[in-house]
Amino acid sequence: MNLQQQVISTGFKIICTDCGSLAIKVADPAHASGDTIIECRRCNAVRGTVADLHNLARYGRDLFEF
Repeated sequence: MNLQQQVISTGFKIICTDCGSLAIKVADPAHASGDTIIECRRCNAVRGTVADLHNLARYGRDLFEF
């Protein structure tokens, strides 16, 4: 029995899995490329990339309507 789990990229994490924060930070958002890392503002955990966030904004409209 193989109990290894396969790591699958899930894209941008809206809620930080380490601390539960919604706040994010990017060093220079105006000049950030798609592979620029986005971190949690509270605990500095990696939340995804600018490209992941753009994809969420482009395709995630139906998922997070309030």
